[in-house]
Amino acid sequence: MNTFDLKTIADFFNNQSVGAFLGAFAAFLLVAANDWRRERRKIKTLRAEIEVNLADAQAKLETARRMRALMREHNRVMPAPILRFNTTFTRQLASEVLHHLSVDQRRAVEGLCYTMESIDGLFAESLELAKRFTGPLGQADRLAIAEHLLTNWSDSIANLKRLAEMCEQYLAGRYGDLVRKQYDATQYEEP
Repeated sequence: MNTFDLKTIADFFNNQSVGAFLGAFAAFLLVAANDWRRERRKIKTLRAEIEVNLADAQAKLETARRMRALMREHNRVMPAPILRFNTTFTRQLASEVLHHLSVDQRRAVEGLCYTMESIDGLFAESLELAKRFTGPLGQADRLAIAEHLLTNWSDSIANLKRLAEMCEQYLAGRYGDLVRKQYDATQYEEP
């Protein structure tokens, strides 16, 4: 290269328009890289939220077993609220990285959230039944509520075991298996 070529190149890069373009392009690359990193972090956060839901399901499973045993073995009912699953946050995370999720993965997240909300509904109904049970009732009403409450606790146990399996499948990356499996309630029931 001769000095003419170097001078022409230097003049080209010394131009304000070229400098502005290069600065804007560098800023664009920085923003794009930061967005990519942020979305990858959200995907990891979604996975971590499923892990939290798995741990919550296992803890709630033990609670449901204790509540049912309390009724069966000690003839006692304890009206206690049980913390709900945070499905709103899970859905929000999934919606923010929707374009990075496969169709099966998106359906798996929705299936998990639906199952968690159903379980929350069972717990809410059980709480209301337990509150009614501790109030003044006739013998027939007391028996009917007790049977309904025992059924709810049994259904909660089966659904929590199914939810735990679903979370494990999600965490193992088996999204298709999670959404295509025909769940048989009797498979999860406990005596």
